Amino acid sequence: MRSFVNEVKTLQTTAVEGHIFDSKHLDPLGRLLVQATLRQYFWFDALTNELLEKPLPKKHRDLHLLIMIGLCAIDTLNQPQHTSVNATVETAKRLNKRWASSLTNATLRRYLRDRSDIQSRVVDPVAIHNHPIWMLDQFRVDLPKHYPAVILANNHPGPMTLRVNILRQSRAAYLDRLDAAGLHAEPSNLSPQGLQFKSPVPISKLPGFEDGSVSIQDEGAQLAALLLDPQPGERILDACSAPGGKSCHLLELEPSITLVSTDIDPSRLERVRDNFDRLGVDGEINCLDLAQDQPQLGTFDKILLDVPCSASGVVRRHPDIKLLRRASDLNDLVEHQKRFLLSTWARLRPGGVLLYATCSIFSAENERVVSQFLEAHPDASILPLPEVGVPRTFGVQLLPTQNAHDGFYYARLIKAGTGS
Repeated sequence: MRSFVNEVKTLQTTAVEGHIFDSKHLDPLGRLLVQATLRQYFWFDALTNELLEKPLPKKHRDLHLLIMIGLCAIDTLNQPQHTSVNATVETAKRLNKRWASSLTNATLRRYLRDRSDIQSRVVDPVAIHNHPIWMLDQFRVDLPKHYPAVILANNHPGPMTLRVNILRQSRAAYLDRLDAAGLHAEPSNLSPQGLQFKSPVPISKLPGFEDGSVSIQDEGAQLAALLLDPQPGERILDACSAPGGKSCHLLELEPSITLVSTDIDPSRLERVRDNFDRLGVDGEINCLDLAQDQPQLGTFDKILLDVPCSASGVVRRHPDIKLLRRASDLNDLVEHQKRFLLSTWARLRPGGVLLYATCSIFSAENERVVSQFLEAHPDASILPLPEVGVPRTFGVQLLPTQNAHDGFYYARLIKAGTGS
């Protein structure tokens, strides 16, 4: 009989121990279930509290999480409800809590019997909106007209989007390959290399994936290379490049560039090399901390600066962010972003272009950082960008959108002078 032991352990590692979600011990169904539980964590936590007559002791937090997973399985999995109940009860036994099997069974069956009534008792906005209160408050301040749509998008999985490697074939040609394989995708709106599926497709079924015909990348993320607009012979720096999607896109768009990809994490840089090898592109890879100036790198015609950030624009793909990120993190992140911008600006040639990018939707990490940098650096000025997303005084803001892109911010800066 199926149990949720691995799912409970994985959820506990994130929700209790505070580690980034890692699905390595989960099968595809388990991964789907834990991600769904994380995405609706506050809701299922509140429901569990309503169902239990009194809170469980801390030493039985795993049992509380098990009930949450059982509720999520009942509400989201395409299987008979009794199958979810039985798996939850079986898990209680395998967690060496045989005494709790009757409690677990009674709790879930009560939920099945009185679901509407129990759900109606949950009134906490944190539970209803499935976001921590600090994040809800920040959305309202930064996005007063848009925050309801952002919350809705964050609580649903993002679509599966591909980037066609145009060194191998056109987007139209790859669409024909998909049709021949019995798969249907639609061209994305933001990227001429993008394709989107209405429902996820296993990577193993994508024609030519292992041979580098396509990559998985959100259409909003694909904008980065398009906005930087690599030209023949340019020397380009991709700062904070891992896992390499944007670096690869730059080389697919213009293979004659000299690309330098850097990151501070050597293990993540291995993924950059793996992606280069799969896609048949090449560039220089360096393990460096670009929060500090690195004069040995020389100077560049263009720089893609995708800084570490709160990742508030990709919550729907990484729902553990809602549990792990704190409001107090923002100040530290902003200071780090400012250091990155200052150090990479020193690596930009006169007349060169720097694209500042985040996967955040918080103004403090985006427009405010750029505005303060422009005030402090008279050799920097803003370049216009296409009218996409939500226009800002400086740059553009994409918001996470159902059946479309994730949340990203882009601002394009040019350095005064004439390049060599």
